[in-house]
Amino acid sequence: MKLNAWMAAPLLVMLGLSSAQAGLCDVPFMRDGGQIQLTGSGFLALGADLAFSDVKKQGGDQCQARVQGKASVALAGLPASKPNIDYVMTVREGRTRFQRDDGRGGLEAVQGSFDLRLLGLFSYEHGGLQEGQTFPRQDFQINLDKRSQSNANVLRIHTGAKTVGAQQSVQTALGNYQCWPIRYQREIEPTQASFSGISLPIPGINSQVTDWYCPDVQMVMKQESIQNGVPSTVDVTQLK
Repeated sequence: MKLNAWMAAPLLVMLGLSSAQAGLCDVPFMRDGGQIQLTGSGFLALGADLAFSDVKKQGGDQCQARVQGKASVALAGLPASKPNIDYVMTVREGRTRFQRDDGRGGLEAVQGSFDLRLLGLFSYEHGGLQEGQTFPRQDFQINLDKRSQSNANVLRIHTGAKTVGAQQSVQTALGNYQCWPIRYQREIEPTQASFSGISLPIPGINSQVTDWYCPDVQMVMKQESIQNGVPSTVDVTQLK
């Protein structure tokens, strides 16, 4: 397993659930020319620049878009991994599916080192949250090398039950919003990685996470987390 593939994986967990709630097709960025920029700092320095094109809306919560861009992930001061993103996102009946070019003129399910289905932008009901609401725990298994079935190329991520707190005013990179805090635990299992030809053990990462979902913009505008006692923050710094 290459270290840059492993380092891309923590960004997956800020991407949320594979279920898209009603209203995803109407969020501000779901249009040709729509853009999102995420900027992070701290123990996990996560970022992404995403652009939306070829948007097709069939009415209701049914739509499709091409999502392109680049992610940036740096862990504890190690060199940043910068995987490319080029997916086709399809929303049907409240479910989101991400596919990519299979190199033969068709599409295949996402199975590689960066899985956009986990982005917190697509995680929560648009405007329907309430204090005390919960979301169930989840287990994810990410195949870092789609051509290998080896357990050495599998990253396992677990999130605990998510609980919605009281809505409050939050200062984000794009202004002040009334937002819902959704709090949960996240665990990334330990694994092995290769860096500069040297195999290194990568310890497990346990995090306490808060997603700040802001109904006015129908998305998570800020994520705060603490990994092994060290804080990290990811902010939406551009939304067009």
